[in-house]
Amino acid sequence: MPESGQTETTFVTRWRHWSFIVVRHIVQKRCISACITMIEHIDIKASDLGWPQAAPLLKAVWPPEVVAKLPWRDVVWANPDYRLLAFNRDKEIICHLAIVLRDATWDGRVVRIGGIGGVATREDSRRQGVASTAMRMAIQEIQETYKADFGLLFCEPRHASLYETLSWCPFKGDVFVMQPQGHVRFDVTDPYVFDLKIAPRAGVLDLCGLPW
Repeated sequence: MPESGQTETTFVTRWRHWSFIVVRHIVQKRCISACITMIEHIDIKASDLGWPQAAPLLKAVWPPEVVAKLPWRDVVWANPDYRLLAFNRDKEIICHLAIVLRDATWDGRVVRIGGIGGVATREDSRRQGVASTAMRMAIQEIQETYKADFGLLFCEPRHASLYETLSWCPFKGDVFVMQPQGHVRFDVTDPYVFDLKIAPRAGVLDLCGLPW
């Protein structure tokens, strides 16, 4: 889901190290069968560094009049740690997704989550494998770099089929998050997990911060 610019939040313990202020990872022509998509290259950048490039696309996909009608319009979202940006051969950004790194708890056990959110594809680049390719690259990043226990995203039911084809599975338990009103159960959108080290399907998942 989209986040509101670059405002820091007191609810989230943000992961910071030296690479947070530089481009973390640049992937050139690494997508399998990239020629069948519109992707020329993918960059993974620190959130603040990638925001100027991401903002026009996010605002085009979610203009205020669209957001006002969505079920998550009043949710306060976490700012991401990183942004994955996909570019076409004209060096135009055609897809964005956010990566959130979070230590949380599942049934009282501390877990490391690689969160995915803010998935947005330019209208003329949809249904061509762009978002799927970006999602696969994001999973590789959270698995190899962050060493996450599992991936987690939230989506509306109308988008569930896309993620299910990419091996994301519904989480049937309760999810708790922080919001301005306090520690609350989150049921605005549906949680999906990507199995890495563990495969949670039920129980109580506490994100210990804002959702993404």
